[in-house]
Amino acid sequence: MKSRTIWFALFLLYFAMAAMPAHAYIDPGSGSFIFQVVVGGLLGAAFAVKTFWRRILGFFSRKPREASPEGPKVPEKVD
Repeated sequence: MKSRTIWFALFLLYFAMAAMPAHAYIDPGSGSFIFQVVVGGLLGAAFAVKTFWRRILGFFSRKPREASPEGPKVPEKVD
């Protein structure tokens, strides 16, 4: 596994160093679009956390059930 990670890192490093200039044009509006996407994502995540806060809190603060002194309740058979 470690060997695979090293080879992958070397592969990425090689292609990062061997990249040719693209001579591409980035429109000035691209920065504001990326900003809008990031802000929208953060606001969406904040809204989701606000909406599901009780469930999130309940998931992390659940207390384990204590066994009753009588033992588990087994439903009676109805014939």
